[in-house]
Amino acid sequence: MEQFKLEVSANFERSFVATRAAVESTLQELDGFKDKYAASYNRLVSLQAWRSELFCDVLSPDAEDFFREAHNDALMSHALARQGAWRVALMSLRSLIENTVFGLYYCEHPVELQQWSNGEHKLGFSETISYLLRHPKVSHLDDLITGVDILKSEYATLSKAVHGSARAFRMSRDGVVTGLNLNSPADLGAWSTREKSTITGLNLLLLCFFADHIKGAALPNLRKSVSLAIPVARHQAIKTALKITLRN
Repeated sequence: MEQFKLEVSANFERSFVATRAAVESTLQELDGFKDKYAASYNRLVSLQAWRSELFCDVLSPDAEDFFREAHNDALMSHALARQGAWRVALMSLRSLIENTVFGLYYCEHPVELQQWSNGEHKLGFSETISYLLRHPKVSHLDDLITGVDILKSEYATLSKAVHGSARAFRMSRDGVVTGLNLNSPADLGAWSTREKSTITGLNLLLLCFFADHIKGAALPNLRKSVSLAIPVARHQAIKTALKITLRN
């Protein structure tokens, strides 16, 4: 038994060093795709802006915590993608969606929020989406504006990554375990597409919910930040439907 423990300890030492080497190697290899990470960072600015420019003033601390955690999820996804940990980066995007839509529900339901704090209330994604679709701030708007259809589609895709229910999201390929860190331009492209779509959908939904706070000339820094996350092709439709002017 003692010999076995020594062998396990030696294996751990090799693994400990190899993990650092794998991360550092993958980081260097992915340096060549700096433009994709820069684009991701630009999109992340919008999530910070919602919190610092608006939510801190209009939401209770307990409700705001959902959006703080959502922002952390987005940052975690970016960091994990930076080091080539693709599957868990996608898992963080799924959590980003959950925390945001749950935050929208609980910021309008203080009793249920208190119950949630006590472990007595639990939301599901589908029921929360149904609630959002019926919400008077959303129900009369076109799908192009609300972002809900985007989020439903992305959540379904990202759930496959969480549960490993699709071959494309498996971390072993062709019978070989690839490891946690992988320099894969294809995976980077797939993650970037999922992240861009997710953050676009979330910003659209937030615009619908908080339009009254940012119409006209209000909160210019927030509107500038959101402009980085929503494609220019949607800006005019947003201005027409919500009276919110984004920057090209």
